[in-house]
Amino acid sequence: MAGPDVGEGAPWWLAGGMVAFWLAREAWGALLSRRKERSETDANVVLIEGLTGRVKALEERLTNQDARLQQEMELRLKAQEDASALRTRIRLLESTLRQLGAVIPDPEGVSA
Repeated sequence: MAGPDVGEGAPWWLAGGMVAFWLAREAWGALLSRRKERSETDANVVLIEGLTGRVKALEERLTNQDARLQQEMELRLKAQEDASALRTRIRLLESTLRQLGAVIPDPEGVSA
C-alpha cells in the first residue's frame, strides 16, 4: 500500500478531490447563474424603458386628442350660438318687414 487508509472509506486524496470538485462545480454554477440573472435583469431594464417610452407617447397622444376634442366642442358651441343668434336676427327682420307690409313666404311651406 502506498499510504494509510482512513477507516474503511475512500483514501483521503479521493475525498479531498471530491470536495474540491464539488466546490468548483458550485462556484461555476453560481457564476453562470449570476451571468444569467444579470442578462435577465438587463433585458428587463430594456423592456421597462421601452414600455415607459410607449406609455409616454400614448399619454402625449391622449393629451393632444383631448385638446383637439375640447377645441372642437368649443367651436361647435360657438357655431350653435352663432346660428341661434342668426335665427333670432332673421325672425326679427322678418317681423319688421311684415309690419311694413312685406309678404315673406314661409321656408317650410307652412303658413303661420
